[in-house]
Amino acid sequence: MNQSENSKKLNTFFNEEYTSLKSYVSSNLKSSINKDAEDIIQDVALKLFTSADRYSPINNVAGFVYRAIKNKLIDVMRSTKNRNN
Repeated sequence: MNQSENSKKLNTFFNEEYTSLKSYVSSNLKSSINKDAEDIIQDVALKLFTSADRYSPINNVAGFVYRAIKNKLIDVMRSTKNRNN
């Protein structure tokens, strides 16, 4: 199976920037959240890779990935807040 251009870009980005992504997620996680940075990155990566063919060409891969991670962090924090109430 031939990889789409978006999948290639995402794959390269995740391979080169995984450590930076992990640091970013760790620094933005609240200590009260019982979730690992790697779990969040893997959740986002899975979602991005499974739907890479549906996106228009990704020009700014870093911005695209960091925005997806930021949105996931917001979702995780929101769901944790709702469970505590």
